[in-house]
Amino acid sequence: MMPQRVAQSPQGTGLMFGDDTEVCIDSEEVLQPFFLCEPPEQVRLFILLFCTSVAVGLLLHHRSASRFYQWFARADIPQARVRGLAYNACKAYGFIPVPCLSVEGFHAVALALLGTLLLSTFSGLAPRFFLFASFALYFLYFGQLFCESKHGGHGSLLMPSVFFFLALSGGPQSTPWSMVFIKIFVGVVYFAGAISKLVVAAFFGKAWAGSTMQAYLIDGMWSRPHPWSCARALQKFLVTRWWACTVLALSGLVFELTFLPLYLFGGHYGSGCAALIALSFHLGVDLLQGLDFKPFWCPIFWAFLPEIQAILFGRSPAPEESWSAVMARGFDEEPCRWILSAAYLAFQVVASLGMFDVTGRESLPMTCCPMFAVPRNMFGSELRAGMMTDADLRRGGHIDIAYNYSPFHREMPLTEELLRRLPQRVLFFMSSKHTHPLLDKFLDTAHRQQEFTLVANFEVSAELKCRIGRLVAMLEVAADDDWMDAAAVTEVIDIQDECRCLFAADVCRSRVGEQEVGGSAGEKGFSMSQALASLLFPTTNGCSAASLTACQG
Repeated sequence: MMPQRVAQSPQGTGLMFGDDTEVCIDSEEVLQPFFLCEPPEQVRLFILLFCTSVAVGLLLHHRSASRFYQWFARADIPQARVRGLAYNACKAYGFIPVPCLSVEGFHAVALALLGTLLLSTFSGLAPRFFLFASFALYFLYFGQLFCESKHGGHGSLLMPSVFFFLALSGGPQSTPWSMVFIKIFVGVVYFAGAISKLVVAAFFGKAWAGSTMQAYLIDGMWSRPHPWSCARALQKFLVTRWWACTVLALSGLVFELTFLPLYLFGGHYGSGCAALIALSFHLGVDLLQGLDFKPFWCPIFWAFLPEIQAILFGRSPAPEESWSAVMARGFDEEPCRWILSAAYLAFQVVASLGMFDVTGRESLPMTCCPMFAVPRNMFGSELRAGMMTDADLRRGGHIDIAYNYSPFHREMPLTEELLRRLPQRVLFFMSSKHTHPLLDKFLDTAHRQQEFTLVANFEVSAELKCRIGRLVAMLEVAADDDWMDAAAVTEVIDIQDECRCLFAADVCRSRVGEQEVGGSAGEKGFSMSQALASLLFPTTNGCSAASLTACQG
């Protein structure tokens, strides 16, 4: 069946655009009317807001993405030889390969994606065609940036599905049933994220609770330190209080579990609250962990604008505006496209319930969002690891090596030789004495059951090695319940602060040496910095004045 033809009103003259146009219905006619037919008014507004927001995100971050790809396209590392989605460079939907583009091709695709996004906001210019074009261009553009610090990972995975649902939406006088599919799709993704945490925790025989939240927050303080002192103070406040970590962990799980029920059964109040809580959740993740979902994920919440407006203006939606009534009318109006949308949603449900990401059957952008699913207790018997880099992974333009790439990984390992090819300075450390059997398969065999391993692409001072070793040794003899001991956690944070200061000083020395500054001149310049630091920044947390100089600079 070929969609669509335009049904005339009794007074109409059959014009494609204008007040006479009613509902685009399924027919055996050519595709042209389908591509030219305007979506419903509510869908048009969402297309305008969503596509404009994404286009702004592309413009804001393309310069850093371009800088990254200039390097990445010529980099001699395993990651640069593949393209795909998320950090594993997954094929689109699990079977469609993403081609490797030249630098010039990458810029052309970026311009084309920006153009189709903006053109899709004009209802008189075949918006469905440009939405389908944006759907295809998404994989070409973001598939090149799968490991980049702003565009990579899961932060943009909702976009192609939104484009797909919008392109299949009804005609100008139709019900906005495609918006219902979008909201349910988002709810399924969140629900799958919670289920993956609970299921993985059950396999590990541990609870996904406060100690897990604490460990992941401290991980982010290693690899993505916040530049604001007030934010770092908030992080320290939270991780040193077991009850705060427990509240954060449980509230996150409750949010993911209840987002979909709130939308389906909570009316416009439940829907609006679900969207606002979700937005707050992602803003909190950005602040505390440095994972930015704002540019390419959060624009989805424009879909809940009608519910939020109803709450703000005290308007109670009519019964025919309920999601169930809208879906029933949508099926009557456009059964072909409705069924296609339902099949796409069913694919996401199967990927979620089947936990494709966890079981090695990745079919991204369909995902169960298993991020941070492994239960943790940094004071217990577990794999201990950390990473520091002088690249600001909270910003774009860098290869994101915080979680998925290291010298210790079995797939796409960054050996010490390969680390020297990276533009940033990085340091990895690990103690794998207590690695859980379910995690062993991710480690290279040479790095299993190791008491302590440290790898960097610059010369690491003995003092820094000593501090990291001291931290690992301290955690080795700690009791499991020490994660609730504020003094013990504070000691960990203090050692971490010292390590970051020493790391900054080591990187400073490395950069000075790389720039071939004369030995005596370099020493004199560093001594002047030391003297200035000793006057302005007294020694704190065990950091030397030289270390603080690097931290401040």
